Amino acid sequence: MEKIPGHPSPKYELEQYITPSPIASTLIWTAYIQGNVKDKKVIDMGCGTGRLCAGASALGGYCTCAEIDSEALSLGKEVFEKLGLEAEFVETDCTQFHGVYDTVIQNPPFGNVKRGADLSFLRTALGLANTVYSIHKSNPNSRDLLTREARSRGFSVEVLPLSFPLTPYYPWHREKVYRFLVDIYIFQKIV
Repeated sequence: MEKIPGHPSPKYELEQYITPSPIASTLIWTAYIQGNVKDKKVIDMGCGTGRLCAGASALGGYCTCAEIDSEALSLGKEVFEKLGLEAEFVETDCTQFHGVYDTVIQNPPFGNVKRGADLSFLRTALGLANTVYSIHKSNPNSRDLLTREARSRGFSVEVLPLSFPLTPYYPWHREKVYRFLVDIYIFQKIV
């Protein structure tokens, strides 16, 4: 996954950051071990250049990369071709996307710029698949809100807390590495 580059020109208003490889690997490996990647239809919502989808594709998933930013999507497609990875690339507003998948993987905007962006992504994801792996900034209020939303739609909720190492990504970032807590949520439809 390290071979997948970050956004060519990240847009702050879209909260575009690359998912660090250890976080991406934890999410993908957890999904794989739980039987939700190999031979499954997997969609990476807000994929950027496709780091999460690259991991799923390498582990035998049939991947779709969905992203609103055509520049990031184009670079992702180019890199996938060079690496021999397969995926479908779809330019779309992920909060308005429709389809049927086995598994959603995503690191949506945290809602720091546009309040509620994370919840919009989650609502869409819960309508696309019976299993959703989603990364969100960790705080008690968000955890309560996301858990209530998922349970109201018939999903169980499991949370894996992790430290997210953010390296300078925008010109105003000054710290060498800024660490903050995130939660990887595993939402499973209760049948």
